[in-house]
Amino acid sequence: MRQHFLRVLALAALAAALWLALCLGADAEAAEPTFLEAGELAWADLGRSPAFEFVAPSGGVYDVWLFPAGDALPAGDALPAGDILPVEDAPVDARAGLWQGETLAAEGEGTMPALSLRLTAGARYVLRLSGSGAARVEVARHALSRCFAMPMPLDAGGDSYAKAFARPGDAHWYAVDAASGQPLALTGVPSEPGVRLRGLLFDDAGRLLAEAAQTPGGACLLDFAPEPGRRYLFRLTALDGATGLYALGLKAVGGAAESLTLQPQALTLSGRSSGQLAARRAPKGADAPVYWESSDSSVARVDANGLVAGVGGGEATVTAYAAGGASASCRVTVRYVPVASVSLLSRRMALSVGDDAAIECDVQPANASDPRLLYEAEPEGVVEVDGKGVLRALAEGEATVTVRARDGGLTDALSVTVNPAPRRWRALLVGEQNYASTVASVRTGSVNSVAGLRSMLEGLTLSGAKPRVGTLLDASRDGVLAAIAETFAGAGERDVSLFYITCHGSYSGGMTFLKMYDGSVLSAAELAEALRNIRGEVFAIIDCCGSGGVLARASETEDILKGIDAVFGGVLGPPALEGSRFRVLASAALEQDSYRISFSDAAAESGMATVFARALCEAGGWSLDRSARTAPRADADYDGAVTLNELYTYTARRVLWYLRLAGGTDARAQSVQVWPEDDGTVVFER
Repeated sequence: MRQHFLRVLALAALAAALWLALCLGADAEAAEPTFLEAGELAWADLGRSPAFEFVAPSGGVYDVWLFPAGDALPAGDALPAGDILPVEDAPVDARAGLWQGETLAAEGEGTMPALSLRLTAGARYVLRLSGSGAARVEVARHALSRCFAMPMPLDAGGDSYAKAFARPGDAHWYAVDAASGQPLALTGVPSEPGVRLRGLLFDDAGRLLAEAAQTPGGACLLDFAPEPGRRYLFRLTALDGATGLYALGLKAVGGAAESLTLQPQALTLSGRSSGQLAARRAPKGADAPVYWESSDSSVARVDANGLVAGVGGGEATVTAYAAGGASASCRVTVRYVPVASVSLLSRRMALSVGDDAAIECDVQPANASDPRLLYEAEPEGVVEVDGKGVLRALAEGEATVTVRARDGGLTDALSVTVNPAPRRWRALLVGEQNYASTVASVRTGSVNSVAGLRSMLEGLTLSGAKPRVGTLLDASRDGVLAAIAETFAGAGERDVSLFYITCHGSYSGGMTFLKMYDGSVLSAAELAEALRNIRGEVFAIIDCCGSGGVLARASETEDILKGIDAVFGGVLGPPALEGSRFRVLASAALEQDSYRISFSDAAAESGMATVFARALCEAGGWSLDRSARTAPRADADYDGAVTLNELYTYTARRVLWYLRLAGGTDARAQSVQVWPEDDGTVVFER
């Protein structure tokens, strides 16, 4: 057995040696590999058994592409821009092996691609080639727009496609499907200075056809007459490993220009004024320029229609490029215009904490070469100003913002008064009605209760602010907690947050539990923790059976201890929602039910609502039955404001009145609970 294993090892070693001999020649040593930069397209004479070393820039599947080169020029040599080379079939017989250290990771035969393998980011590999013919070698990620097999389609509609070279050496592939033989113009324009683009056009067999002309500003331009029904591939890279944004456009052109002239041929601008250049083409009917470029964008800029705008003092050359290779230039001189005055449109401003405002300043003359401004705010911490002149109020107080011209240092000043932040009032109303049959009975009336309270709140104010009211129906425990966090996010110390929930509830083990429609349970302790995270005043209104447990409040009956023993085994827990952070109303004592009634002549479901919600709506001036606004009945002193004590006093009496009206008995008692008692905090105003 051991001898058999050794024979297998020997045969494997012999096979590897034979493969190397075939790749390198029987009497030749392995070629010293040439380092292949990321995104490089390298020339390879396969008869010389070349080798290339490279490092995978990121993990993923990579393809090794061998593009047939034939007798065409090596990559990097200048090709006739705009002319498609005559291509003759030049057969390539290729074998490829990819090594990682002493291990042969993959091997293959052919060209398009030669092999594919998942590579490790940062790992070093050696590609060894053999065979006959010449090829251009590319190691490319097998991903959209990154390789010959997965190009990004380009449409000849004339729109630009925006993309970015994210890593040094990125190469992007695009596909052009020619529907007709109408000439096409490709334009690649870098968005950042110093980036130079290189574009190569291939046919669908991977043969290089043409190289785009490069402009002094780094753009690449290519126009060609395609063969109808053929696919062409365009490979775009940034030279010297540059990164950044670029725009690539493709449009159909009607006719190439044999010559191009610009009028005027010299242009003088003062400061940030502008002037229009017109292009004259010959012969008649030739297309307008496909690209305009300024040699120095810090002096003058030019748009796609030849409109030149002055930027800074100096001289620049604006060049227009037309299909067919014709170009023409205009010398632009921009005279520097200094800033003569800086004047704020307003010298006083009043804001509230948290407000933003734009500082408006008039810089004269209007065509000043450098109208940029600097902003300084004193003292620190009251306001801050960004570089665009947007002011934000941070804290109460007085501040002075000085506006200074970068050119010449002229100044003006703005006095800012920052007042306290306005009071914001937000409410979240939650109703659980359509319970799953396996959880609890449907709680008819929860939806009507929420709708009535929403209508009531939307007709009221608080410190002049209208409430922002959100509703949530049939939510899970996690859904309710998430809604609380989202609704009251960013609340300040002066803000008011009101939370209301109506659902099935119970008191057991010393705590109130709120049952959600899906069977999940929200405990009073969890609710208190969620509400405690809200800054400012928090009003919590709990409308369910056993709701008084959030305050550890039982009803005041003569036999209270007996009642407690009968309902929840004598365990009385601490209040969950008492404390200086909260103002609380609970619809019933901890051992009581919370009732629902309907006075509608229609179906009970359409007019059903909780007794407590009916009383709350009337207290704030809304009739549930008539869907109409009334005077806030809880406003006992007619001062236009309803305090927590007034709200409690009215709802406690009104709930009992409703129960008596509905034929209630002592067994159907419902005692509204409040924290703190005799509290004069205003809940809402007319």
